[in-house]
Amino acid sequence: MGRERVELKKIEKAAARHVTFSKRRRGLIKKAQELSILCDADVGLIIFSATGKLFEYSNTSMEMILKKYSESFTGSLNSQQLNIELYNQDVRRTKEEMENIDYALRHMHGEDLQGLTIKELQKLEQKLEVGLRRIQSTKGYQLEEENARLHLELKQCSNLKNNNAVEFSLIEPLETRDHSQSSESVHNAYTPRSQHKTSIQHNEAADTDLQLGLAI
Repeated sequence: MGRERVELKKIEKAAARHVTFSKRRRGLIKKAQELSILCDADVGLIIFSATGKLFEYSNTSMEMILKKYSESFTGSLNSQQLNIELYNQDVRRTKEEMENIDYALRHMHGEDLQGLTIKELQKLEQKLEVGLRRIQSTKGYQLEEENARLHLELKQCSNLKNNNAVEFSLIEPLETRDHSQSSESVHNAYTPRSQHKTSIQHNEAADTDLQLGLAI
């Protein structure tokens, strides 16, 4: 089984903490030496113990390494300052553009016109006229499309209404058809009964005439 991972936290016992500091310090200096030799790098290591004692290592000169670091740090600060200045310039330029757009919108609404010259007012008037013509053109086009759509819907509704009227005229109402059938059946039922009754009356009259000895 592998070794259990030790949780990194402050060692409470002072003696154990001092021993660990000494071992880790020597190991860190050894790693710095190996790095400088293997990679031909300038390495500077500065360590302060808990009591404030200084331990350092450099493969060349600590002063030269600190000077390089200072120059690099200053260059980094200058670069950061330059980036900040460029950012501020972008912010100022964007703010000016937004203010100009806001002024232009106010002028389009007819506000804050006192500071404009005659030429500026004429240019503003021309812009408004061009915009108005575009608005009217777009509005007219949309109205034509809407009218065409409404005419098409009315035509479709009219055709549908005419087709329904034709179909209604071709279909005989159910009540009329039932009524005609009932009348015909009643007539058919009534006619044989009447004929039968007339035949019976005729036969009875003939029998009576024979009994009375009358000629038929």
